[in-house]
Amino acid sequence: MITILTGPVGGGKTTFLKAVVGRLAALGRPPDGYLSERAGDGRPAPGYDLLDLRTGRRIPFLRIAGAADGLRTGAFDVLPGGLAAAADIIGRSDPSRLLIIDELGRLELGGRGVWPAAAPVFADARRSCLVVVRDTLMEDFQKRWPARIAVAAVPLPPSRDPEILIRALPAGNRL
Repeated sequence: MITILTGPVGGGKTTFLKAVVGRLAALGRPPDGYLSERAGDGRPAPGYDLLDLRTGRRIPFLRIAGAADGLRTGAFDVLPGGLAAAADIIGRSDPSRLLIIDELGRLELGGRGVWPAAAPVFADARRSCLVVVRDTLMEDFQKRWPARIAVAAVPLPPSRDPEILIRALPAGNRL
């Protein structure tokens, strides 16, 4: 099953997910996958790094356009090493754990970015995945999932209570 956390750009989806990850770990069910965290202190963000949930390692992923050679998405270039690391994290993910992918965007809608690594995982009905999708892209992503795959969308809760999202996860990941 695929659970989608959706909300606006800059709405706090990743910060909320950190609380969910912490709660799941405290319950003895640490998830696998990655979060996309802001790199640096600047506004706008100079880029984003992947936080590997298994190792805690930060990997440079997106940087302001023109700063690297790679795919471009919005104002950012996707660093080839970061994209390879994201694909590796997805590929080596433990099937018995919830896989978190923060986030799927326009590149993935076009079959690029992390989509080639994620699509086989999404196609496995036995896998539980939690993905982040901006609210403005939800309609397009809903059209992308095959009908045989169960998908549930959860809007970013105003209370930011991790239990709300955890209760929406498949039974093996719930409280």
